[in-house]
Amino acid sequence: MAKVNQNPMLIDPDMKEIVESFIVETKEILEKLDVDLVEMEKRPDDTELLNSVFRHFHTIKGTSSFLGLDKLTGVTHKGEDILNKLRKGEAILTSDIMDALLKAFDKMKSLLYSIEEFQNEDVEVKNTIKELTSLISTLENGGKVSEAKKNVKKSNKAGKKSETVKTKKSDSESIKQVESEEEITSLEEAEDAEDEQEQELVKTEPKRSDENKLKPEITKKVENSIRVDVERLDELLNIVSELVLGRNRLAQVNSEFALENEGTKFSRDLFDATKQIDLMTNELQLVVMKTRMIKIGKVFNKFPRLVRDLSREANKQINIVIKGEETELDKTLIEEINDPLVHLVRNSVDHGIETPDKRKELGKNPTGTLTLSAEHEGNNIIITIEDDGKGIDPEVIKNKAVSKGLISAERARELSKQEILNLIFLPGFSTAEVVTNISGRGVGMDVVKTNVTKLRGIINVDSTTGAGTKIIVKLPLTLAIIPGMIVKVRDQSIVIPLNTVLEVLRVHRENIYSINQKPVIKMRDSVLPLVSVEKILFGSEDQDEDKIWQYVVVVGIAEKRYGIEVDGLVGQKEVVIKSLGNYFGKIQGIAGSTIMGDGSVVMIVDLNELLHIAEG
Repeated sequence: MAKVNQNPMLIDPDMKEIVESFIVETKEILEKLDVDLVEMEKRPDDTELLNSVFRHFHTIKGTSSFLGLDKLTGVTHKGEDILNKLRKGEAILTSDIMDALLKAFDKMKSLLYSIEEFQNEDVEVKNTIKELTSLISTLENGGKVSEAKKNVKKSNKAGKKSETVKTKKSDSESIKQVESEEEITSLEEAEDAEDEQEQELVKTEPKRSDENKLKPEITKKVENSIRVDVERLDELLNIVSELVLGRNRLAQVNSEFALENEGTKFSRDLFDATKQIDLMTNELQLVVMKTRMIKIGKVFNKFPRLVRDLSREANKQINIVIKGEETELDKTLIEEINDPLVHLVRNSVDHGIETPDKRKELGKNPTGTLTLSAEHEGNNIIITIEDDGKGIDPEVIKNKAVSKGLISAERARELSKQEILNLIFLPGFSTAEVVTNISGRGVGMDVVKTNVTKLRGIINVDSTTGAGTKIIVKLPLTLAIIPGMIVKVRDQSIVIPLNTVLEVLRVHRENIYSINQKPVIKMRDSVLPLVSVEKILFGSEDQDEDKIWQYVVVVGIAEKRYGIEVDGLVGQKEVVIKSLGNYFGKIQGIAGSTIMGDGSVVMIVDLNELLHIAEG
């Protein structure tokens, strides 16, 4: 039976737009606070940062009070009071005070979610307000924070129950709302002015003429921004995808027409028109892609708080460093990559970085470092999670894989260090007993790899025992339109994603050898295993005795290199990935399909799955 909200909040229809504006703006403030609060604990003497956090609380308190959101007003007011004592020098920031502020922050997020989803404040806040009030009282009386915590625990000892509302991952969180109603704007301006008087940040009153000069700039900022529903952007991307298919078809028609009518006026006109359509389609595609791009900082900025909480639980000292937070990638990828990154960061904090005492024994800095970075590389984004902890011992991994029957002892002896490290991604590789930074917490590394693979990404691990571990995730910038290499297999065209292609070779059949009954070629100083797409996709392989030359497309997956056997090369083209639909369902080794310029449907291979089948 569905739960009936006991605390309905009736919103005046005339206030609906103001409430919606308040929700979006408050989400943005909370995202900023999520980072600033943790940073404030590291830099307690940073007056500017402290004042910024105070003003964020102050703004939420003022607007929520104006809208009659009593619970949200109550929690933020108490948090604001504590921050006010800090900025006035009446209290010194401690970890216990920060814990209280973070509890208030979490409750603010829960309340906002309830207001957005259920139009009410049906969230328990009494215990939080009681704890904050007790803390404020203790600070005013010159007592220690620990005393306030004891008092709260005593008062809540008899059957304390609390309800929290989980924060929701909002699809449209990334689209900033900058429209504001006059009532809210004027209220914020009034309270900000009052706040400035309290802080004595402004020594002199600005002249009226100066205030008037600022107004045109504010108006301009509002007019230059607009909030767009994500579904509209998805529709726009679908239309552009179809336009790309139409562009490809036009290019095909132009090519065929030119063969028969070369040198004619019609041929030249059609060529010019095709070239113009091609240029504008590319420009439109780039613009639409940019509208869907979100800074990865939206994901990264959640980790300082996570690292702070986990390191306190584990009695560790960890400093998190974030680089490249301005790097942008598609909104869909932002949503999907969050959970794998959380698991990887959790592993590094929980099981990678040692305790301060252990680090001192090893001659390391007692404070460990976890680095999150992102950067563009061509049409891909590279995300790196690196720690300076104990690293992964290859021998421990190898022995664990053998003991669990995942590989044979003979096979284990043949593995390189990199191949041993990659064993952590095998399904069923439980690491609960392994004292390394890959110890699991209910979710295996195979699940992380599966999630990355679904995004057509690649994950690689590099580790030095005693020095740390680096996990590298490589993702495409977008999932909708990709550059592909079109090849022929059994007179059928197939597409190989171009981001995996390293080079193309033409090999004489006499230079194809066999190792362990598997075909290989020698490429410079290394041995390259060959993979038959024909055998995997069609179930058999035609033996053409007259075939002297073999085309090989060299692809790279993580640290591995493979040669894909193909019958011919067609060329490179941007392709739109289409699902095979429910009728065909999932086909092994196939990521999807695309429509070519002549209207034919061509399969796009899933290289990760294809190579996994070949290795099996």
